[in-house]
Amino acid sequence: MVEKAISFYKGQIAVRGQDPTKCVHHKGESLDWFCETCYDVICAKCVSTSHKGHDNILLSEATPDSKRKIKSFIYETEPTSHKGHDNILLSEATPDNKRKIKSFIYETEQKELVEIQLKISSTQHSLDEHLNHFKSVAEEVKMQGEKLKEDIDVLIAETLAQVKHLEVENTKLLTSYKNELEKKLADLKEQLKHCKETLQTGTDIQVFDLSKGLQTNIILPEKPKLGSGDFTPNNRRNTILKEAFGKLSLRPKEQSQSSTGPDQSDETPVDDNPLPSGHQQSVKRITDTDKDPEKALLPQIKIISEWSPDMITKICPKHGGGVWTSDGYKGIHLNSQGEIQQEIKSPVYISYITLSPTTHNLWACSTSDKSVLELTSGKLTRRFKTKDKPRCLCITRDEHILVGTKHKITEYTPEGNPGIGTKTYLLKKPMVCSPQSISQCPINDNVAVVDSDLTDDGGQDNPAVIVLDRKLKEIYRYKESQHYSGSTSLLFPYDVTYDSLGFLVIADFANRGIHLLSGDGQYLRQLYTDIDLPFVVCVDTEGVLWAVFGLSNTNQKVKRLQYTSV
Repeated sequence: MVEKAISFYKGQIAVRGQDPTKCVHHKGESLDWFCETCYDVICAKCVSTSHKGHDNILLSEATPDSKRKIKSFIYETEPTSHKGHDNILLSEATPDNKRKIKSFIYETEQKELVEIQLKISSTQHSLDEHLNHFKSVAEEVKMQGEKLKEDIDVLIAETLAQVKHLEVENTKLLTSYKNELEKKLADLKEQLKHCKETLQTGTDIQVFDLSKGLQTNIILPEKPKLGSGDFTPNNRRNTILKEAFGKLSLRPKEQSQSSTGPDQSDETPVDDNPLPSGHQQSVKRITDTDKDPEKALLPQIKIISEWSPDMITKICPKHGGGVWTSDGYKGIHLNSQGEIQQEIKSPVYISYITLSPTTHNLWACSTSDKSVLELTSGKLTRRFKTKDKPRCLCITRDEHILVGTKHKITEYTPEGNPGIGTKTYLLKKPMVCSPQSISQCPINDNVAVVDSDLTDDGGQDNPAVIVLDRKLKEIYRYKESQHYSGSTSLLFPYDVTYDSLGFLVIADFANRGIHLLSGDGQYLRQLYTDIDLPFVVCVDTEGVLWAVFGLSNTNQKVKRLQYTSV
């Protein structure tokens, strides 16, 4: 039977076209029959023609035995390369293939398509957030720039108004003085004319009377004292403008785990972040001074100016130049020449003054009525009262008020609500006993406190400079056991202040010296010594150290000292 089939196929080989379900001999007829004699699929017409008399059955009724024979026929007739393979009828593989196709469709529709769509939606959301974020950042930058422009315009207008006012006042004085001189000149000319006429035509009586009435001592009007006006450009204006403008922090794209350690920060300051060409000029460059602040220290301190002031009990910087001082009853603004620019009377005795680094307003406290005051609209206004007498205070960069009282430093909100405070050690020993001066570091927000450790407060007369973190926890305590300046091993701090580089300036009262410490409490050098006692110190916005020497009830002197190159 197999030979017949082979002979049959050799005699008439027909190949099905693109539609394998139609008969190649009878167009349009479906292949619904199977010829067991020829082992081939045929149509109904083939049954009565070319396959007439053969064993023909419906294709759907093919018996398992017939299928076995078909498999045997395929095995005998297929190419040698496929012999020994697991070969089955294509129709038998169709259900499994359909199942695979259905599984693919299901998996793709239910998982892959959904997952990709979710990722597309998430990416679009991230893109929208990305664009909105940088649009918001750009708007903030522009808004801050516009505000600075407006502030500068206002500052220019106010300064020019002050200059104009002084110009008008001086013009009035000089004009009045000139008019008086001109009137005096006219009177003298008239008197001379009368004298000449009397000498020529006057009688003896007229000459006698004129001689008797002559005023030989000519008194000229006193020249008026004029106001003085000078403008000193700030040589640190770029630095100050950058501080006023704000800081842009750029975060690089996520790094791989192999290049990013667990201790690396995910935020890179603008100074360290590389930007494309054309953008780098708007970014602050890291200088040697930024990396090593000690390189900014001058090898020798310079005395810029000095003078003898009226009584000064406290001193702090003044935004825009000069300093605020206090004599206990008013706040006084001094310029760099020591001239009084403004006086603010206080409703209570002023115990301490400080400047807000954010609003640039003057703040004060008073032990007389336990009040904390702020200078607004030209007046010192009481903001709140403390439970104990406030001895010193500091306004932080986040606009909270640190108040030093007996045995404690306490943080207050601007509304006077108390918050965190320094702790008390075992045996009821306070961390801070007698706070006398307080200052915040502009670099790391640490807080330095002069603790006088008075016996009246239960202390042991062992003064120290205590440095606290922003949560008012002690970092280190700098005292006589750690101090050695070359001339003394004892430290008697009276006042302390941070400068813009994070250095700590200490007024050593008893030893007549001013010392400089690094931010981590390492002794750097003795800045200056004097025959008088350093009383209070501050560093102004131009980086100049102001030091008041001499007790407040004796003759004092103020010295402006330059110790850095910035």
